[in-house]
Amino acid sequence: MLKLYKKEGDSLRYWEVWVHEGVLTTHWGTVGEVGEQKEAPLPPDEDPDFAIADAAGPLIEDGYDEPELDAMATLLVQYPIEGKGTGHDVEKRVAVEELLTDALGWTGNGDVEGGEMRDGHLRIYCQVMHTEAAVRAVVTALESEDLLDGASVLLAEGDAEPRLLWPTAS
Repeated sequence: MLKLYKKEGDSLRYWEVWVHEGVLTTHWGTVGEVGEQKEAPLPPDEDPDFAIADAAGPLIEDGYDEPELDAMATLLVQYPIEGKGTGHDVEKRVAVEELLTDALGWTGNGDVEGGEMRDGHLRIYCQVMHTEAAVRAVVTALESEDLLDGASVLLAEGDAEPRLLWPTAS
């Protein structure tokens, strides 16, 4: 998979492409919104990496580029757990990781990097391009699957203690 971004005025555009089971899929839009998608069969003798590079060429010429690591923010989705967690907590972690992979991916806003369970909390780590849009997507996705209860969304910045973004203080 290849993900490219371009700043246009006040918005950030995304464009991504991947090959799966002989199909080249292109997905594009504005970060934070579900974009458009196009699929095309990949000829059986074509190398998927070459097909991806060929599809990306015009976008790169138009100013799209892969994001710099420091352009992305680390978002944490956290739940309280007892001790180091239970089998149920492991299942919840996997379900939340899969849900957020879809929510962030289809809005062009980043990826789930994994998670951990320790010291009384379950955490899922996400690298995102637009923090506010990512928080909206995460909260909406968790709510849609009844996984919002007990959740908090935090922003990790360097060595500082993560900062609570959701729920906000009333």
